[in-house]
Amino acid sequence: MQLSNLYGVRRALVIILTLAAVVWVSLPAQAEDLTFMAVEKDGAKVWEGGGTIDLKGSVTLKVKNTLAAEHGFAIDTMKVKEVIKPGEEKTITVPLENIDTMVSEHRVYCQLHPKHVAATIKVAGK
Repeated sequence: MQLSNLYGVRRALVIILTLAAVVWVSLPAQAEDLTFMAVEKDGAKVWEGGGTIDLKGSVTLKVKNTLAAEHGFAIDTMKVKEVIKPGEEKTITVPLENIDTMVSEHRVYCQLHPKHVAATIKVAGK
């Protein structure tokens, strides 16, 4: 192979790798997963779970109701309001545009039973 052809191949490879890097950087961030479970503890019904998120992309919530009655699963600052049936497991994906990014803690509660104990999702760096 001639030297000029090697430089052409090398230049093409650099261009391809640069384009691949640009595409990779522009892809949306991978969703974060948080798990919640409706349980009873010390006589109180609780959404157990939560954690900390970075808000770099969508958030995936894995929700399970282990109790004998349906329970609400709501996060006002993420535009989430669901009813989870007894024994049901549900995956809820919240796009970044539905999340109030000014909030440092998101309250997770049962909209059907206001006395149930709420959980919290915290935002890293806030």
